[in-house]
Amino acid sequence: MYTLGIESSCDETSCAVLSGYRVLSNATISSLSEHKKYGGVVPEIATRAHLKNINKVLEGALEEAGVALKNIGLVAVTNRPGLIGALVVGTSFAQAMSMALSRPLVGVNHLHAHLFAPFLNSRGPKFPFIGLVVSGGHTEIYRVDDFDRIKIIGRTRDDACGEVYDKVARAFGLGYPGGPILDRRFDPELKDVFKFKCGRMGMDLSFSGIKTAVIYKKMELEKSGSLCPAVVAGLLSSFQESVVTAIVAAVADAVVATGIKRVVCGGGVVANSYLRAKLAGLPSDIKMLLSERVYSTDNAAIVAGLGFYMYNKKGVKTGINLKVEAN
Repeated sequence: MYTLGIESSCDETSCAVLSGYRVLSNATISSLSEHKKYGGVVPEIATRAHLKNINKVLEGALEEAGVALKNIGLVAVTNRPGLIGALVVGTSFAQAMSMALSRPLVGVNHLHAHLFAPFLNSRGPKFPFIGLVVSGGHTEIYRVDDFDRIKIIGRTRDDACGEVYDKVARAFGLGYPGGPILDRRFDPELKDVFKFKCGRMGMDLSFSGIKTAVIYKKMELEKSGSLCPAVVAGLLSSFQESVVTAIVAAVADAVVATGIKRVVCGGGVVANSYLRAKLAGLPSDIKMLLSERVYSTDNAAIVAGLGFYMYNKKGVKTGINLKVEAN
């Protein structure tokens, strides 16, 4: 069966075609460049970009896959969580496709779809596992016994991890998005120059405090005339060390608490080189599955993969009255 996936939860407009779990195409257009001058995603700009680009990415995905629209057997779409206007564009488009083709429709939680990313181009998922999603808007740890039995066991209590990367980068005048910039600037030899700490409450995390601490430290050093490129490098490297260490420690605690030694990781921040290295460095008896970087950010391939799984294995059909949900 060919599945058409549609993703429009934030600033990526994406369509993908899968045969089972095999990715035939994954066409994505990002409106990121339009948001850079504002230091974050502007919902109205994102929504207009989805309206402009969605037909284009559909045509690109079908052409790359070599599949005619009439041969699509299932439509899967992100309907939660995300920006309401952006979600409405993708969901309305998917509803139209479902009706025009007389094909079933499945609504997908795109956070759960991030956990499906490591299972693309494979035989599918094995359960149970600990799931980690780290992105610009979410940082959550799950116990996953199946994709219809997912329980949050840890999460950020304030800012998401990707959000604090953006805010710290902006405070240092480094641009947006902050995650890739700070990852490139990370120097392991400077990771302990400053002692910052992320809040931990069981498996819950807090990133707001470290964001404030780093920015205030910068202001203090700037005022005293001590801020120079080498000091900035130490501040930023120490910041990333603290954030990544806290996330990995929370995952390790989840493994101990549940006894589950399979960990699946997805989301945009999972593309971070240091986070990937630290997760891979957990004890060898923990099986670690990290999403490929190409599937880490929001994209339609992961939506199609999870949609096909829920339809094929669980018999899920959402229906034409699918509603969107911000959270």
